[in-house]
This record gives sequence, structure tokens and C-alpha cells, in this order.
Amino acid sequence: MINLPKLNKIDFLVLICVLIIGLINLPFPFAGDQALFTTGALEMQQGKVLYRDFWDLKQPGIYYFYFLAGTLFGFNDIGIHIFELIYMMLFSIILQLTLKSYFRHQIVASLVPLLTVGVYYIVSYHKQFTQVEGLVGFPLFLCLWLTHQSFNHEGKQRFIQLLLSGFMGGIVLIFKLIFLPILLCFWLTIFLHSILVKHQKAKIIILEICLPIFIGILFPILLTVSYFASVDSLSIVYKTFFVYPSQVVANGRLDKSKLLSGNRWFLKNFITLVVMALVAVNVSLRKNKDLLTLLLVVWFVLGLGIIFIQIRSLWIYHYLLLFVPTGILATKGLDILWERFKELSSPIIKILLSLLFLSPLLWNLQIKSIALVKNNFALTEDTRFKYQSVFRGDYASLRSEIAFLSQPGSLPGEILVAGDPSIYYFSGRTQATSLNAWSLELFLPEQWPQLLGELDSSKPPYIFITNKYQALIKEEFPKILEFVEKRYHILSKTSYGTWYLNHSRNSDPRLLKEVGDLSFSILTTYLGLL
Repeated sequence: MINLPKLNKIDFLVLICVLIIGLINLPFPFAGDQALFTTGALEMQQGKVLYRDFWDLKQPGIYYFYFLAGTLFGFNDIGIHIFELIYMMLFSIILQLTLKSYFRHQIVASLVPLLTVGVYYIVSYHKQFTQVEGLVGFPLFLCLWLTHQSFNHEGKQRFIQLLLSGFMGGIVLIFKLIFLPILLCFWLTIFLHSILVKHQKAKIIILEICLPIFIGILFPILLTVSYFASVDSLSIVYKTFFVYPSQVVANGRLDKSKLLSGNRWFLKNFITLVVMALVAVNVSLRKNKDLLTLLLVVWFVLGLGIIFIQIRSLWIYHYLLLFVPTGILATKGLDILWERFKELSSPIIKILLSLLFLSPLLWNLQIKSIALVKNNFALTEDTRFKYQSVFRGDYASLRSEIAFLSQPGSLPGEILVAGDPSIYYFSGRTQATSLNAWSLELFLPEQWPQLLGELDSSKPPYIFITNKYQALIKEEFPKILEFVEKRYHILSKTSYGTWYLNHSRNSDPRLLKEVGDLSFSILTTYLGLL
């Protein structure tokens, strides 16, 4: 059905370069989001149901990814990053196999993974790795490419291509429903092409275009819906997907500082790629009317719009939604300028132009590489911790916050952290409530009493509240602080936050037994010495 070219020697050389770049980033630390996803995926492996027993506002795709990664390679930073690297290397191979005909010069075509996946690894740090926007580029690209392939075919072949395109679109939506406008615009192009260019009848359009896309997109969604129906969680899933997001947006306002910092980050890291992409767009659309270029531009423009409408978040990692179309279009721009580049007589000018083009990327790669070498490639636990502390300054303080939880005499059980979920990850504890307290600023009014009720019923031995969230809880729902002050006493207080110990758990029989056994051992030893 689809004839793909074979990889050549230059392709393999580029893939090796991408692999090396990926390996440099393998020991990178988790940020709070990644720690939360890992905690949730671990709880899923232990039998808990997403949204019912472990709630998050994100669609389930990211948790499925972490669940699969953790099951195969371990629920830790290295295990998750290994799976991500395998995923991205497969994406790199697919890019090379599918885009050969898009470029005039095969040496340039080989560079696509370097300017997409390679760039993703170079510009990303702990807060950007293994996020939805970065991971969704793979199925989103396949959806685009399969749609584009269907322009040149009819009948059974086009039906199968659009069926697979719809299936990839369904996977994209399982990661994030808000990406639907991008998918609809991909499919709208083939719909309009069939009507305006091929002048096909409505019956053929419905049977060969609408039907396969609908069946394809429905398959992964039905699987997901069937699972949540089987565990009696459809009601909370519906509220999470459709009710909660609109209420959050309605209660929020645009954060201009985040918008500016996100745009600044994207331009700082992608400015040369954007310039090359503009060359491709100008030539491909103005002269050649290239459909693949048009679809990539649609992805970029709508992706940028989707980033901007998420007014309550606007995190930097959202801009990773654009790394695939930007990288492919930049490669196309390089392809267009390749003949002029080769005509340059001076090799020094060629080197200077190459360095100018790569300068934003080389700086990031240099920082990461030097840190890795200085810490002996982070091969041991100690050197890995030192390497991770370079990029995440609060790593040492977070680990010291939870040191007491692993000491003899600490109370067992699930805990609650109103703050960075990295504390769950470091301590090996899971959360005592279904609601996570990582994004309290996004809580709806009805979620505050729910959190209080779950605290009352679960009675976690320890609660940790950051200073930031102390003020927020006091302002939004002070009853939680009243509950904590009544049932708990302060165990320790640092510049980061406060640990609370449950009064009723002081007499925990397991703890008393451990203390009794220890006392008996000390007494026996003392009598023996006498």
C-alpha cells in the first residue's frame, strides 16, 4: 500500500548523532509534572483507577505512556527516559522513511531527525522532557503524512490510509482533546480537495473519506471509554474532560508574564530554524503550491493558537507542540538553499554560516555535555545526583525534606504533599487522596471540600504543605488548615514548607512494636555487658 524508501549510510550516521544527543539527556532529573505522572502510573500498576483513585486534569494518554515505560524499564527517571529515547528514535526513522520525496537533495533529507528530534533533545530541560506536547508530535505527524498520501490515491488504498490517519488522530486526542482543531484542518484539506479539485460525488466522499476517518478515530477512543465504563468511572471522566477545563478557563485570566517568557524561550532556541522555515514557506507555497508544506503550516499556526488559548497555564513545554513542523520546514528551507550554499567558494564562510545557523543549539548542547563529563557521565547514583543537581538546584533540598521518611521509626502509609510531587517520587510513597495537590491554584470551588473529606477519611500519617500553598489554602479554603492544625502537629519547618504529623498515628501499634523491640534489644545488650 505504501512504498517506503530504504535508509542509506548518511541516514544511519544522522540517526547515530541523534542517539548520542539523546543519551546525553538520559540521566536528566524529573520535574514536578514528570514525578506526578510516574506516581500516577505506579498507582495504576498497583490496581488504582485513573481519575477515580488518582485524579489529574490531563487526558489519559500521558499516563498510559508512563505506565508502559515504567512497566518495561522501571518507574524512575532513567526508565522513563529510556522509553522516551526509543520512542523518539523510532520517530526519527519514520521521518527519514516518509519524507525522502519531499526534498530535492537526499543529503538534506537525511538531516530531518537532527532538526526535529535532535533539536527537541538539545533545547529541552527537566521541565520539558516527556511532556504531552513533545510526545504527541509522533502520532500527529503520522496523521498528517497519511492524510497527505491519500491525496494521490482513490478507492481501497485511500480508505486504508485515512483509516490509519483517523486512528493516529484518535491517539492524539487521548493525549489531549484540545488538539482536535489541528486534526480537523488536516482532514478538511482532503475533503475540500476531493470537492473542488477532483469534483467527486458526495457518496464517494462519504465512503472513502468521512467513514474511514470516523472509524479510525473512534477505535482508540472507544477502547478508552470501554475501560472507564468497566470500572464505573465514566461520570468523573466526562467531568474531567469536558466540564472542568471550561470552568478553569472561565475562572482565569491571561498570564502575560508566562506568555512573554514562553515566546522568548521559543524564539531564543528556534530563531534560526524559524528563519529557514519561512524560506521554505515562501518558496513552496508561492511557487510550487506544495500540499505537505501547507499542512505543516496549518499545524504550526493552529498549534500556536492552541498554546495561546490555554490562558491558565502557558507553560514553556507547550511550545514543543511546534518542534516537528518547525524542524521539517527548516530542513525544507535548507534544501532550497543547498545549491547556493555549495556554490560558496570559501570553506571558512561555509563553516561560519553553519555555526551561525546552529549557534543557539550548540550552546545548550555544550552546557549539557560539559556537565555530563564533569560528573563522570552520571554512571553511578552519586554522580547522577550531582549531575541532576546542576540542572535542578532544589534537588538536594527536596531529598533532604524526605530523609526522615526512610528512617527507622517513621510511620508507614500514604502521605499528602501540597507542593512538588517529586517528594512522592523521592520517598517512594504514594498520595493518600485521589486529588493531587500539585496544582491547587487550578482547583474549582467544589474540589476544596472534596480534598478535605478525603483527608478526613484517609488520615495520612504525614502532610507536607509548601509555604506558597499555605497562603493559597488560607485564602481559598482555610478549613483545610483548621483541620490540619486540629488533627496534626508540626513535625518540622523549613524555608520550603512544613511537615505535619498526625496525632492519632503516634500510637500506631506497628510503631509501638518497633520501639518496644528496639528497647528490649538495648536492654538485653546492656545486661549482657554487666
